[in-house]
Amino acid sequence: MNRTPPPPLLKPVIGLLTLAIFMIDAFTMLDIAIAVLYVVVVLASVHAWPRYLLRITALCVVLTVAAYLLSSWGDLADASAGRCLVSLSAIGITGYLAYAGHRANERLWQKEESLRESRLQLAHASRVTTLGELAASIAHEVNQPLAAISANGAAALRWLNRPQPELEEVRAAIGRVLSDTERASDVIKRIRALARKSDPQQQALDLNDIAKASAALVQRELAAHRVRLQLGLAPQLPQVEGDSVQLQQVVINLLMNGMQAMDAQGGGELGLRTFVQDGAVHLAVSDSGPGIAPEHSGKLFDAFFSTRADGMGMGLAICRSIVESHGGRIAAVPKEGRGACLQCSFPLHAAEAA
Repeated sequence: MNRTPPPPLLKPVIGLLTLAIFMIDAFTMLDIAIAVLYVVVVLASVHAWPRYLLRITALCVVLTVAAYLLSSWGDLADASAGRCLVSLSAIGITGYLAYAGHRANERLWQKEESLRESRLQLAHASRVTTLGELAASIAHEVNQPLAAISANGAAALRWLNRPQPELEEVRAAIGRVLSDTERASDVIKRIRALARKSDPQQQALDLNDIAKASAALVQRELAAHRVRLQLGLAPQLPQVEGDSVQLQQVVINLLMNGMQAMDAQGGGELGLRTFVQDGAVHLAVSDSGPGIAPEHSGKLFDAFFSTRADGMGMGLAICRSIVESHGGRIAAVPKEGRGACLQCSFPLHAAEAA
């Protein structure tokens, strides 16, 4: 539940309306319950001054009584007394109901914030667990540029130690060292982003970049599971709006799920592709495993449901939560031949859709 600030003109309008109601009620001889209009003031104050709702209700009551005394001084028992009581009753009942509704909304907002925080903590715990499973791939990803840095550094020293130093070769070797250093830094940044616990950062993203970064982190797991990954990334893919860390977590979870589905058969093929269809960007992960049993299709994304004996049953449930929080959908779609296909769809970024 999002809290939106009141329109900037709302508070001055409420003040002017309150003054107008009081002036008309106190200094005109209209035979109608003008003070009933304070109900509008009370209801509008729910958005303008929700913390002071009871005080504003009390102020409206005081103004109603004051106007009655000013307009009926000397004859307090005439028909205007009945109109005053009707107005006071309407103001009091409206104030009470508005205050009760505001408190209920506050409690609902607090519960939704607590639920949101719990989801973020669960997603973070899942990412940290996934990083543990990807330890071999992470070590390999970091080790490759470090090995290249070492080799290029040694080559630069050899070129310098020649009787006639080859400065151009040294310059080229140092350039390769800088390039590999940046590559190692990028790997570490991606790992730290997955491990960091922070609020989602919404921005325009290319799902192809997310897919490539996720595929790079699972290379060793692919080899360990004897799985061959085929990338089918659509060129010039429109951007989507989302959090890069959360979307990368979705892709890694889907890839890991596909690998584990093929464990019993000793490996297979895994497909990761992106495409545009029906005004949305789609990302699909397919495997060549045994597929999804009909009795499992309806609860595939339920929390704590797993077809593996040692599975926690949270990976796909977290994927669904993240995808839906990005305004998308995730589902198992029909696939030709053996295996299963899990597909996510995301709305286009606002700039792309315009």
